[in-house]
Amino acid sequence: MALWGNSDNVTSTGTVTLNYSTGEVVGAGTSFATDLKVGQVIRFGIRGGGGTYFGDAVITGITSEKVLSIGSTAGLSGASIASTDFTVSELPKYTILDNTFSNTRDAAPTLTNQGVTGIAASFSPVGFSTVFIVPPTDLIVGDTVLNGGSDISVSVIGTNTITLGSTISAGIATGDVLTFKRYVGGYDSQVYGISTGAYNSYGSTTTSYRLDGEGWVGVTTYMDTHGNLRVKKEVLVAMSGITTFSIDYPTPV
Repeated sequence: MALWGNSDNVTSTGTVTLNYSTGEVVGAGTSFATDLKVGQVIRFGIRGGGGTYFGDAVITGITSEKVLSIGSTAGLSGASIASTDFTVSELPKYTILDNTFSNTRDAAPTLTNQGVTGIAASFSPVGFSTVFIVPPTDLIVGDTVLNGGSDISVSVIGTNTITLGSTISAGIATGDVLTFKRYVGGYDSQVYGISTGAYNSYGSTTTSYRLDGEGWVGVTTYMDTHGNLRVKKEVLVAMSGITTFSIDYPTPV
């Protein structure tokens, strides 16, 4: 097979279990010999929708309908893969050994105390989502405040109030000192097949995820120290006619 193809939706059925030590993949209800080819990329797990995604590997051998082998585990998270859903893609296989796109680097953002505090100007009762406070100058949307044992995100910053993403379960009294946290760090990088079709349409969003054209695109996201989402996009192969569906774009981890 060439370095890449035009399908991000190669026919694949069943579930798989990986032996990390040998690189052997054993399927259940699979048709490896019928449906797949050496050089294609097997993508372990489900990305988004509450699923678990384990990463990608190049298929280097197909023994039977239920047994195949991969060349490297470098593009995998390292977590155990057993009776797991999978998809198969013809994305550029050289990206599997590129550390930029390895799922071993994936990490969720963490809540960090940024030293942002404010004093409540008035009482806010249980069941309210509005907190009466002069917002600290360095407060941003997406910061959180601890209330009733849960961190609740700030969704709107007003002149003398802030609006939270959900209602508070513990009252906030006048003069209470509120300490805010912020999601920082985190890292995610993924290769997507982008088309003009219903799935993964490059012009389907006006957000920072918007792309300029079709092809195989590497996308890296992370939270900077100011809590801003950063999206870096790199067109690896500009081409049309990609059959998509393997992983919708954009899709959270």
